[in-house]
Formats: sequence, structure tokens, C-alpha cells
Amino acid sequence: MRTKTVDLAAIVRRTAAATLVAAGLMLAAQAARAQDLTIGVRAVAEGLDPHFSGLGSHLSAVRNIYDSLADVGPNMELIPGLAESWRTVDPLTWEVKLRRGVKFHDGGDFTAKDVKFSFERIPTVGGGTGGVVAFARRVASVEIVDDHTVRLKTASPAPGLMLDLARVFMASERASKDASQQDFNSAKAAIGTGPYRAVSFASRNEMILERFDGYWGTEKAAWRRVSLIEISNDSARVAALLSRRVDMINYAPPSDVARLKSERGISVTQAPSLFNFILWPDVRPRTPTVTNNAGQPIDNPLRDVRVRQALSLAIDRNLIARQTMEGTATPVNQLVPSSVFGYNKQLPTIPYNVERARALMTEAGFPDGFRVQLHCTNDRLPNDGRVCTALGQMLARINIKADVQAVSRTVFFPAQGRGEYSLQMQGWGTVTGEAGYTLAAQVHTRDADKRTGTFNWTFWSDPELDAQIATATSELDDAKREQLFAGAIASVAQKLPVIPIVNLQAIWAGRAERVQYEARADEDTLAIKAKPGPAVR
Repeated sequence: MRTKTVDLAAIVRRTAAATLVAAGLMLAAQAARAQDLTIGVRAVAEGLDPHFSGLGSHLSAVRNIYDSLADVGPNMELIPGLAESWRTVDPLTWEVKLRRGVKFHDGGDFTAKDVKFSFERIPTVGGGTGGVVAFARRVASVEIVDDHTVRLKTASPAPGLMLDLARVFMASERASKDASQQDFNSAKAAIGTGPYRAVSFASRNEMILERFDGYWGTEKAAWRRVSLIEISNDSARVAALLSRRVDMINYAPPSDVARLKSERGISVTQAPSLFNFILWPDVRPRTPTVTNNAGQPIDNPLRDVRVRQALSLAIDRNLIARQTMEGTATPVNQLVPSSVFGYNKQLPTIPYNVERARALMTEAGFPDGFRVQLHCTNDRLPNDGRVCTALGQMLARINIKADVQAVSRTVFFPAQGRGEYSLQMQGWGTVTGEAGYTLAAQVHTRDADKRTGTFNWTFWSDPELDAQIATATSELDDAKREQLFAGAIASVAQKLPVIPIVNLQAIWAGRAERVQYEARADEDTLAIKAKPGPAVR
């Protein structure tokens, strides 16, 4: 029997080579994963159509994919976007020069045709929250001058136009024309010019992006692949960060901020945001959920300004800011935060005065109060459900029996759009940085032709206030416009079509060795602004 000779040296060499190859592949995979970023967000987009929703969470997410003509920095400073420059030709015409050489994710050129297409598309595709009509409302028509020049026509002077347009994203006519919402959500039609391109989207679950190497901007995306994972539960989002399932989270909950700051390896960034919590009382003659104490429908007491004043005086804003929001909010006395152009510096602090509130209820004919359902979201902004519960308890002190209904945003916003709420609390952000957007969207009479009152869910209508808003938004002199905005804000504070509560903080937390993020007043979570930490560089 012949004995087979085994070449042990050859086996060792082959084994070593295979081990080196395997190790190399593993290191390459680890290096690739190191260039991936996973973000736990309270809410992903409502879809991948840039014009479908006006919700802040939606616009923040799709802003990773699409660009606007003008852009804003972390402190709402206006900067060029897809437009490299703009000027007013006359009081009703803006000439906008577009960047040359900008490519869509599918390789197509961005031109004036895409601008005209986007503006004409906006009124036709808005979902339950009205889409982005409120931002594009001032643009009456778009005239193409040449491939890289457009003229935006407005019905009246619009000095704050470019700030509004920072939230109006440009879509590809070629990819988006006749596209369905499913075409967008499958990423087929979700073609932008932004730093990341859409790979996949699952509603209420995950949005996956990949770096677009043909991005026109000078600031390049650091991450190869980005996953935005919806984790609406605050505790679960924090747990995902601490367990390293995600690299960073937005809307770090107020109850965990102190703990996160003390955790080794966790960085927390925060800044005052443009978002306020606001109470919205319906002022229709009859409203769905108001009854007397016996449960019988009655004429709407919320139409009486004395009742609305009582609501405001019954709110202990300091307690909400200090306790409910755990020190991460500030009491407010008007519709917009103090950082917004048009903020009224002369308005006094709103006192907490239950006795005066009860007296006003008696004067209005409701000494024993009434019943109403108080609706709010419980998964959109930090502690929204808790603030709603606190409001219900405070209103009980003036005999308003508020049945608190804290529901998911997926339930809240469609019902809101159908006019089903009598009293609601939610967050609102003046994300343009100028009061005109909020005034025109929230408290101007609903007018489809003028595209005003897009978010006027209280059905408030006041011709005098409408005229104030129209005058203010058309004033070309900045100092005069600011003064006119302040006057309109004062009128809102007196008439109380909406009732401001507190201003929020924008808070992010992340694994310091992996990622660093600068807090933004608009609360947007942008992958291109997430900078690699020391372990990634």
C-alpha cells in the first residue's frame, strides 16, 4: 500500500492565504460599515414625494434627497441653494439665476423647466396636511427666460419670498411627471439633486439613503449609506442609542437629557427651536365635541373671546416649561418665538390667573363650564402627549371638563383635516424665520385662491387681521415690515384665535466617537450635516 505524502507546508501556506483574504474581506466590510450612519428619528417622512406634506418631520427627511432654490443655515440665515442669485425686477417679479451643471440623481440636468414644473405641481398633490402650498403661496406663476433663468411672478410684493421657498423642493419633471405616490415611495420617481438619493422607504419604519457622488454642493456627504429608522417611543429611541443600535437620535426626550449628558461617550446638542406648542380653539358656530355638562350639544362657547382668554389664563406656562418639559422649554406670550423676524417685544407676559379665568367664564355665561374633547399628537414632538394631559388638568380648574385624546399623528392629522376637532394642541414651527408665513397660514381666513389659511384649523376669519397680514407681507422696507408684523402679532394676542403655550428646545444626542451634530433652530436632521467623529475619521 502506497503512503500518500502530505505537503504540510503547502497546506499552511494556503490556510494562511485564505485567512488573510478572509481577514481582508472582514476589514473591508468593517470599513464600509464605518461609513454608514444610522439615525433613530421620532418620525420618518410621510412618503418620498417632496410636495405631499408640510409636516416638519416630512420636510426634514426629504430635505436629504431634494434641494430648494434658496436654503437656510442652522440659525435660519438665508443662503443660496439651487439658485446662485436672485433679484427683484419690479415689485411683482423676482428673477432667479439657477446653478449650472447641477445633476439629478438619474443623471439628468436640472433646468428652469424643473422649477416651473415643481411650482405648478404643488397645488395638485398635497396630502392631508395641505402639502407645501403655504410656502409656495406667493408664487402666482413661473416664466422661463432660459435654461438657467426663471422669473417668479407674485400677486403682490413678496419681500420674504426666498425665505418661504427654502421649504419648496425642486422635483425632476422627467422623473416625476404623471408619477403616483407609489412611484415616489418605491424610490422610482424620488429623484432629487440632494446629497443623498433614495434607496427604499417603508412607512412608519425606515428610509434608506445612499450618497450621491454627483452632488453639486461644495460640502460633500461623509456617509456612504444612511438609515433613518422611525422609533416614535422616546424611551425606545434612547435605548437604541445606548445599546449602539443607532448612532444618533433626534428629539432626545426632556426626561433623559440630564442622563444622556452624564453618559460616557454620548454627546448632546441643543438650541432654542422655531417650534411652539399652541392650543387651537375651533370657532365655528357649532363644533363637534363641545357639549354642556349633561352631554347635550350647545352653541360653541369657544367663539367668545372671554372664554378663550380664560383658557389662556388657566394655563400655567411656567409649570409646563419647568416640570412637564423638565426645563427644556420656555413660556411664550405670542404666536412666534423671539428669534423670528416680526416678534413683538412689547407684549407682556401672560399671567397664570385662575381666579380671573373663572370670572371671565362667568361673564361669558359659563360659570359651570362645559365639556370638550382635547385632541393632540403623542408621537410628533417631545412630550406632546404629556403637555396635553397637563392642559386638561389645568382647564378643569375653571370647570372645563376636557377629555384628553392623545393620539398618533397618523390619526390626528387626517381627522384634523376633516374638521373633527373642537380643541386641539400641537406643535407649530415658524420654519421660514419670518412671521408672515405663520400669520398667513394659521390665522388668515381660508382662501384657496390666495392660498392663505392653509393651516387655519380653527376656522377663524377676521377681515381686519387679514388686511394687517396682507399689508405686512407686502411691505418692502424691512424695518416697516417688522413693525407691521409685530402689530399683527399683537392683534392675535388680543383676539386669541390661537393660544401659545411654550417654545421648545431642539435636542439631538449621539455616540461622540461616531458622529457630531450641530443643533439647528428648524429641528431638521440632515445627514450631510452629521460629521464623522474621531473613530470614523
